[in-house]
Amino acid sequence: MRFDEVELQSVPFDAEPAPPPAPSPRTPILKHALALLTDLSLFAALALALSPLLPQPPTRIALVALIGFVLMLSFYYFAGAWTLWGKTVGGAIFDVRVEKRTLRNAAMRWVWMVVGIGIVAAVVTAVLW
Repeated sequence: MRFDEVELQSVPFDAEPAPPPAPSPRTPILKHALALLTDLSLFAALALALSPLLPQPPTRIALVALIGFVLMLSFYYFAGAWTLWGKTVGGAIFDVRVEKRTLRNAAMRWVWMVVGIGIVAAVVTAVLW
């Protein structure tokens, strides 16, 4: 069935709202990791797509500006998706949902995600150097 062939059902205004879905059991850490990697790949692709716009050779200020832009967009992406829908694109693919859908919780979740990625990146860099 094509999208333009769908018939919408009317709902009266005095109808009872649907009950909230039952809380799902905790999802495995592997699903969370795969969902995060999927979402991070979107931002890696964005950074690679924007990199030709940097001056050649890239200056430090241009790289910091690109990183800042990608971080700002990631905040809007993650916090917005978690607040509005309870999941991101990666979460939709791997069926990972956020239970508390407030802007404050989404913002704190994003901050701790960035801190965690920073710590992992620092450890990996220290081990490889």
